[in-house]
Amino acid sequence: MNGRQAPRVIALFPWGDVIEEFLEPIGLELQDFVERMTGGWLFGYAAALKAVGHRPVIVCASERVTRTECYEHSGAGVSIWVAPGRRPRFSHSPAVHSLRRWAAIPFAAFQEILTRARCDVLLAQEYEYVRFDALAWLARRLNIPLYASFQGGDRTLSWIEAVARQLSLRACRGLIVASSAERDRLANAYPRIALDIADIPNPLDTEEWRAMDRSAARAGLGLPQDGFIVVNHGRIDIHRKGLDVLLNAWAEFANDPACQLVIIGSGQDSEAFAELLRKSGLSNLHWLSTYTTDRPLIRRWLSAADAYVTASRIEGMPVAPLEAMACGLPVIATDAQGLPDILLDGEASGGLMVRKERPAEIAQALTRLKDGRDLRARLGAAARKRVTEKFSFEAVGAALDDFLTTPRR
Repeated sequence: MNGRQAPRVIALFPWGDVIEEFLEPIGLELQDFVERMTGGWLFGYAAALKAVGHRPVIVCASERVTRTECYEHSGAGVSIWVAPGRRPRFSHSPAVHSLRRWAAIPFAAFQEILTRARCDVLLAQEYEYVRFDALAWLARRLNIPLYASFQGGDRTLSWIEAVARQLSLRACRGLIVASSAERDRLANAYPRIALDIADIPNPLDTEEWRAMDRSAARAGLGLPQDGFIVVNHGRIDIHRKGLDVLLNAWAEFANDPACQLVIIGSGQDSEAFAELLRKSGLSNLHWLSTYTTDRPLIRRWLSAADAYVTASRIEGMPVAPLEAMACGLPVIATDAQGLPDILLDGEASGGLMVRKERPAEIAQALTRLKDGRDLRARLGAAARKRVTEKFSFEAVGAALDDFLTTPRR
């Protein structure tokens, strides 16, 4: 703690009208979420806040409960409050859909939870979002400060949201935005609002995410000891994650059996991605089509690899490349917002930056790493250093503590 404030109870609100909107595309149920899911910005924030003495609680809505429930996530050591919720019927009118989403928010249940948990601070995922507007109203009603973080949602979806957003942002105590591109957008989109914005990245457990022995990792996964192995992991979202671009880039290595690309993950585009793979005919590309909460397994794959690649078109502040960097992997990343902030100093930060929608540039960067053992070692060491200094629980927790507990306007 910074010595200025007592520990706070901080309510973290993840994105989604109901949590199933997040869980269903990756093949998980509510019970998976409240018992064993870890990682990502949500559980990272919880761990970082705990590291500096605060008590985070997670609050969401679900279609799977009929009354408010409180679960204890033993792995994360946090309470997860779940209110009954529903998804609004879709409307082709953006304004009508915004109103339906607003009407579907369980205001009374959220107020009950915040009161029962004695929450001192609200922290929402995304501010360009109807839930944020609702929390702004609720925070004012309960006289609790509201903050919000940016994780990739950067579009107001209707005129009615645009009107509400002006009021909500004025009521918000502060925003956490690690993307410099998004900070520029905010300045242009809301020039008349004095936004208090903190540049705080998503955190990572740098003690857990560290490389194991490479030879042992490859042996455990049945991989050859020689050869060039590249990994990508995360949600299967073809457009946002640029997976079609990645396949086009990897086609340059199609005739080299010593090269392997391993993609780990599932998501809403799993069926479409399976069809893309079938059409590509890439025999040296392997897809592990499951969303896994087995962090040691992911760490083993990262430890076995020579490089990590992400071809994203849209990002906020992704955690997956941070996990790779913590395991000492050089990273190839596009200039989708958030990624240049991770690799702020390019090679000195442990990575090679390429432009979005440029498979040839990704292929060139992969070739540099394939042919440059010393380059891989240098970038991998720089990546590990970058993550431990900037993204550890302790570093991010201290920054969050200062921003969320220091008295402001």
